Amino acid sequence: MTSATSFLFFAIHLAYIRAGISSETFVKLECEEEYHGVYGQQSLLECIVNAVQNVTILTVTWKRVGGDAPLLEYHKHANASTLGFKFAEPSWNKNNMNVSLLLTNTKMADKGVYECMVRTDSGDATATVSLSVTAMYKSPTMSSSPENCIKQNTGVTIFCNSTGGHQKGLIWWFDEFGTNCTGSAELVAKKTDDTLFSLSSKLTVLKATYSGSTNYSCTVHNTNGVQEGKASFEIPFVCSAGSKDDFASDSTTQWLAPVGVIGSLVIGLLAALLIFKRRSVQRARRQSTFPLMSHSGHPTDRHHDDEAEGNAILTVCCIYI
Repeated sequence: MTSATSFLFFAIHLAYIRAGISSETFVKLECEEEYHGVYGQQSLLECIVNAVQNVTILTVTWKRVGGDAPLLEYHKHANASTLGFKFAEPSWNKNNMNVSLLLTNTKMADKGVYECMVRTDSGDATATVSLSVTAMYKSPTMSSSPENCIKQNTGVTIFCNSTGGHQKGLIWWFDEFGTNCTGSAELVAKKTDDTLFSLSSKLTVLKATYSGSTNYSCTVHNTNGVQEGKASFEIPFVCSAGSKDDFASDSTTQWLAPVGVIGSLVIGLLAALLIFKRRSVQRARRQSTFPLMSHSGHPTDRHHDDEAEGNAILTVCCIYI
């Protein structure tokens, strides 16, 4: 009785070992335990069938753990897949041991645990993998209010916006001298419909001057403080196309007025000198023709002519001024 019992126990144990060798050695499914995907990009869940001999794959099934419908299934020489999921090998067939799953456009909702089940003509294998998904913020965009034609010594609000992060991020501000202005800014973070975050920050410059800091930059950081984007902005003192900026207009007015006065004086003096020269020539001709004194002994009209000439020169100067 004892010998029969021992033999039965030995037979059962040997069968168990052989079954273990068959299930664990003949067919294996080799996959990484964790994979990391990026929002909006492709993600690869790599799994390879490893067998000690040539095998033929009968079925392949990929599904989410806890989900009902398969994401990808091969059965009876036919493929069926959910939109956005497919075999990583474009021309996959039953003799291809690469049964990796490709996510063509990764979303935040795709994170989770996936199960791959393979049946071959020499045994079955199952493996689970996890997928985490991250999303980076897009390069920020900047604007201001007013949008342009900003006058000197007036207030201006600068905006910095970014979207796409999977966690609440930060926006830092700097002026053109490298001074951190973040403490003076306001930040608003909102969650969008696709479970991502949008960031909006504004910085108010109380008195914008052309001679002060006119260039500001903002940087976008994820929740760990890693920079993911940067943008720069110059305060728009310049008006729209076809107009001069306010600062240049003021400066032009300041130097153009005295230049105009000086120019008028120069033109007036030149005109006066020309008149004076012409009258001098005319007087010289008259003197060569008539005597300096009349027969009556009285002076000629020379004094009257000089007075008239002076008045004419003064009049010309006043007109040009």
